[in-house]
This record gives sequence, structure tokens and C-alpha cells, in this order.
Amino acid sequence: MGSIEPRLKVAVCGGGVAGLTCAVALSRCPGLEVHLFEAAHNFNEIGAGIGAFPRVWKIMQALGLDKDLAELASSRSESGEPEQLSFTFRKSDQPEGLTFYELVTSDGFYSFHRAEFQQAILKNLPSSCHTYFNKRITTYTEPSSSSPIVLKFQDGTTSTCDVLLGADGIKSAVRRTMLENEIANTSQEEARNLLQRVSPIWSGTVAYRGLIPRPVLEAKLPQHQVFSRAMNYMGQDRHLIVFPISRGQIINVVSFHSKPHLEGTAFDGPSVVNVTKAEMLAEFSDWEPEVQALLDCIEYPSRWAIHALMPLESYISGRVALLGDAAHAMTPHQGSGAGQAIEDAYILSALLVNPLCTRSTLRRALEIYDTVRVPIANRVLEGSRSNGMMYEFNSPGYFQDEVRSKEGAGWDMEKLKEMGEEFERRWMWAWTTTAEGDKQRALEMLSDSCSCSGQ
Repeated sequence: MGSIEPRLKVAVCGGGVAGLTCAVALSRCPGLEVHLFEAAHNFNEIGAGIGAFPRVWKIMQALGLDKDLAELASSRSESGEPEQLSFTFRKSDQPEGLTFYELVTSDGFYSFHRAEFQQAILKNLPSSCHTYFNKRITTYTEPSSSSPIVLKFQDGTTSTCDVLLGADGIKSAVRRTMLENEIANTSQEEARNLLQRVSPIWSGTVAYRGLIPRPVLEAKLPQHQVFSRAMNYMGQDRHLIVFPISRGQIINVVSFHSKPHLEGTAFDGPSVVNVTKAEMLAEFSDWEPEVQALLDCIEYPSRWAIHALMPLESYISGRVALLGDAAHAMTPHQGSGAGQAIEDAYILSALLVNPLCTRSTLRRALEIYDTVRVPIANRVLEGSRSNGMMYEFNSPGYFQDEVRSKEGAGWDMEKLKEMGEEFERRWMWAWTTTAEGDKQRALEMLSDSCSCSGQ
């Protein structure tokens, strides 16, 4: 018997969280021929900590990825179930810190080392997925007909596909090509708007990142709060996010310093660079001892310029779709960048594996993906930026002077509590909602479209 002609040939460009998750889900469908192109010589995630709130964890369960991931999680009980996230907010840019809010989720939370998270997903990639390394996409050509899309790679080679999924990160060549094609065929005003979205912009923030082995911190501060909870140390124009990863054996520390007036300007220098401990400590020299002791445990810090995208009005064009950071790279202030990438992969793969998605209905399937995902992901992108402003007392209603005690010295605890409650209101969607309704709505839209067209 001859081989069965695949319903669709799918190219996934990018092997990060978005691309790998999507490739795993798509490759399980016998009707699809999946090709995964990775720019590096192997699958290698940069960065350290990554969290999975209940909304994301339910997706991992639906995709059958939860068991391998649960073995790596830091935040789980003896029964293996995820523990509630306990997040302490503390005002720390002063000699004596002040805890003002305890946020506890109503459901579980898992935290991981990013590289371990990626490897657990990779473990589930079916052998039917055609995987290629050292394949950095530079551009693509999509014919107006139903002829295959042509992909061009940096090494001079080409490939073809029926549908291209651009998961090639914040500096996405797929996004650049998509928007440049639109710019060439639109008005001057709209072209200016699109041009601002081709490349990421600097958020005005740099982050000092570092990892601390648990024994090192225990030797200095054996009762440190971070062994049992996540911490957000807040101050004017600066804040730190600290939480355990790698089954609690490593403490992930990210300390931010922002200059809001520089948002949207060009960052001077490399985006990522190793720095001295002295440079990092100097940024927090007047903060409480607990913070300085924590930072002093980091031997080899690195400094990252935090870039993000301006919200895109659409993640698709024809038979091409963006997902993950290629679509909505965001600041890390809601802990949901990876989660949104996983949601993209979940909705997009659900549409593409559906038998109703064929070469003739493919464009409509991508339009449905766009309709469902753009409002949600862009809302999280904008919410993350807003959260970062609040964390550093740069948000209207919560400027530093507005949280001072009206009696003079000290701080207004009621105002700070109100601030903490606002953080919780903005964040609770991550543990009180699911993506299942979005998936069902997308599939119903596809079914309705095919019924109307007689498919």
C-alpha cells in the first residue's frame, strides 16, 4: 500500500516553548506532516525561571505533558499536587523593609527551570516530526494561489509548506516579512503604524539575573522567606522577583531597574551582558539588608535589556501565523509570557488537527485563531507593562508620594493594601479561568464556517 498523502504540510519555525509545544500537539495527528526548524544547533532555552499557573497547567494536562513536568516542579506537595502560590509583596527601598500584602492563589502553581521545562516538552515530541537544526529563517514568499509557501534560510537552503507558523522569537523574521509585505500594500498612515511594530522596543528597564544554590543562601540567611514563597521586593524605579526553581534547590533572582522616560528609545549596548556583582549591588545600595544579602549571594550576574512588542492588530496573514514572542513578546511582570505562548500553541494546534481544516479552509482556520487569541494575549501584554509600572511606584494613584502616611513619616498601610488587592485583581485570571472555553469557541467557529460553505 502507498503512503497516505498528508492533509497539510506544516512548518514550525522556532523550537522554544511556543514552537515545541505546537509541534508536539500537531505531530500526534496522522493527517499532518510537521517540520520543525530551529535556528540553533540544538534545543537550548535561555533564561532561568518559568511558572505555570492553573490556566496553563490545565493545558499541559490536556496535552499529556503534565506528568513529565510535575517531576521537575519546585512547588508541589508530597502528594505531587501543585501547591498554592504564596506571593509576598514587600516595600524594600529603605533601611527596614515593610511587608504589606500576601497574595495566595486559590489553586496550585508550578515553577521550573526554563531549560528543564523545555526538555520535558521535547521528551514528548513524536518521532514523526521532522526536526532540523541550524535553520534560521530569514524570509518567506507566499503565492497568491494555493501553491506552497517558500521558506528561505540563512544557510541558503529553502523549504516549502502549506502553512507557516512563526515561533521564531522576539526578533522574528516571520513577523518582519509579514509586516513588510503589509506595509508595501497599505496607506502611508497605516504603514507608519505597522513599521513601529516590526521590531521590539526597549521598555526602559534592565534586569539583573542570577541563580543562587539553596545551600549558599541557607548559609547566609537560613530562615529566608523565599524558601517557602515567592517574593516581590518593591521600591522606586526598582523591584526584585525571587522564587525557587529546580525542585527548590536553586533560587531564581531577577532585579529590575527602570527609567520610564526612556521607554521606546534605543538601548545603548548589547541586550545581554555579564556584569560584576559590584554593579548590581550598587543599584540597591540603600535597600533593606535582606535584599542586599540576597544579591550578595549571586556570583555571576548578567544584565538584560528588557524589550517588548507594541501590540499587533493581527497575528496572521494568509497562510502564515505568529505565536509566542513572535506575536506578543511582553515584559515579565505578570509571569505569563510562556503561558500565553502555550495558549497560542493549544488553540492553533486544535484548529489545525481538526479534520475540517483542509487546504481550502486553512485561511479561515487561521482567521479564527486570530479572532480568539489576539484580544487575550494583547490584554496580558498590556497588563504586564502596567504591573511593572505599579511594582515600581510609577502608576497613577500609586506613586511613591501617594502611598506615604498623611500623618508625616512612614507609609499608608491602607493604601499599600489597596495596591496589593489591585495586583491580585489584575492577576487572578491566571488561576480562576481556563482556556477550554476559548478552544471550544474556536472549534465551533470552524464548524460553523464549514457548514455555511458546504464543506
